[in-house]
Order: sequence, then structure tokens, then C-alpha cells
Amino acid sequence: MTKSTTRPPRVAAVVLNYRGVEDTKKCVLSLQQCGNQNLEIILVDNASGDGGAEELARTFPDLPLLIQPTNLGYAGGNNAGIRYALRKNVDYILISNDDVVVENRFLDPMLAVMERDTDIGVVSPKVFYASSPQEVFAAVGEFSWWLCTGLDKGRDEEACRSSTLERDVDYVPGVLLLVRREVFETVGLFDERFFMYFEDVEFSRRVRTRYRMAYTARSVAFHKGGAGKGWRNYSELYLYYHTRNRIWAFRDEGWFYRLYVVLFTLSNAIAKAAVSSSGYFRSPRKTRRQWKALYSGFLDGVAGQEKGHGTSLRQP
Repeated sequence: MTKSTTRPPRVAAVVLNYRGVEDTKKCVLSLQQCGNQNLEIILVDNASGDGGAEELARTFPDLPLLIQPTNLGYAGGNNAGIRYALRKNVDYILISNDDVVVENRFLDPMLAVMERDTDIGVVSPKVFYASSPQEVFAAVGEFSWWLCTGLDKGRDEEACRSSTLERDVDYVPGVLLLVRREVFETVGLFDERFFMYFEDVEFSRRVRTRYRMAYTARSVAFHKGGAGKGWRNYSELYLYYHTRNRIWAFRDEGWFYRLYVVLFTLSNAIAKAAVSSSGYFRSPRKTRRQWKALYSGFLDGVAGQEKGHGTSLRQP
């Protein structure tokens, strides 16, 4: 279904800061300079406690800054900004990681996709690594039943290389996405029980029940985090939540697939534990904490625990 508008659409960008104020400032500046006059920016600080919120208030005194009393994770922190944006009656909400920098006019192609077809509820852009600007971090998101996850780059290498491709996708990575306001009003916000990791998989699967999702390579951004990080270096938080939430993301599926997810997650956790073992003699305490995070994440995932082992993990 096509749509014609008589006024430029209003967009609110939600930028969630957690102990990354310098990255957040770069992100906000790139959004302010992207060339869209109808873009409003909403800052959310996730209880950083490092003076970052105060610095953001000084640097951007004209922007709303929502300071959370506790760390609500990716899902809860972004939801605070989304609720604020919905009250402002904007047409679209842009969710951006705080370590993302966008290109000039990056928003225009995403909006063009949305404005052409109201059946599309979410659009994602092409994202490169900031440290390696020719290497793709996220493009043409694809859901994998066999791997029980969303693939940020999908499996179509030719499609990922394209600079003009626009097409439907079945998974949108959480690093940077544009969402039609009615999507949040219809299918709900991010599931805050996930805290971090797999909330984008769960959200994408919910959106697909009511809307199409799309990707455009014409919109370009750069992401700082994630390049070249091996399993043995992953944090306890990552190991716990990534393990637990993979199981949680498919709790509504049939029993056979739920069993497959549990077995796949167990084998994945064992593989990660084996890789982390290589660093035992160099750092036995760290390795034992990684093992515990994997073990606790698996148990809490199977048991459906929302609190417990994970809450005792140290914040980064």
C-alpha cells in the first residue's frame, strides 16, 4: 500500500548512553549534522554513574535527557526513550547504538522506503565497522532457524556488497533501525526481560506477524564495537545473556523446536567454555567466571528465570 504525505515526517532518534559518553557525543553530532530538519534527538542515560549524564547535559543543553535510576539494559533503556517519543506524537522512531556515526542524508532513503509503503514497519541501513570502513557489520539481516538467531549480514555476500539494494528482510539488527510509530503501538516495545542480546530477534519476529521489514543499502552508518573479538575474550554479561536469551527468544514455539533450541544452546555453551579454557592458566579466575556465566545462563534460560544468576554478574 502506498502513501502520500502533505508534510515532512517527524522522526525522533533515541540514543542510549551507558558509560560511553565520548562515543555518544559523536553519535549525536552526526545525527545533528545528517541534514534532516525534522529529526529530534532524545538522549537516555542508563544509570552510567560515571559523570557521563552530566557531561551530555552540558554538551547538549537543548536536547531532552532521560536519566534512568538503574541500568535497564538495551531493551529497558531504549523503551524509556521510545515512550517519550510516542508522547511527542512523532511519525517514526530511530533507535541507534551510542557508538554509531551516520553519514550525511542517511535518513532520507530509509524514510523513502517507509513513505512508499505503509505495509513496511521497520527499515534497517547498511552499517560498516568504523575501524574498517570497507567491512560490513550489518546488512540484509536474515533469520536462521538452524542457528536459532538473526544473522546481521545474512548469507548473501553479493547482496551485502551492493550499494543500492533495497529489499524485504526477516530480521533487523538492533544496532540501528527506523520504526514506524504504529508498530510500537500495535506489537509493543522491546521485551525488557531480555535486558540485552536477542531482544532484536524477538522484536523482529513479533513485527513480522503484522508488518513487512525492509533493508536499504542507500543509507550508510558506521559502528565502533564488535570487530575482531573472539569467544575467549567475551564478557560474563555477554556469555550469560546471550546464552539465556537464545532460549527465551523461542519460548512460544512448538515443543520440538524449543527442544532443538535448548540442545543447540547447550552445544554452543560447551564450545564457548572449551575455547575459554585455553586462557585458564593465564587467568584462571576470569575463566571460571566465564564458565559460571555460561552455566548460569543455560540454567536460567531453561528454567525461565528472570532474576538470579545473571543479576550477580559484574557490570562492565
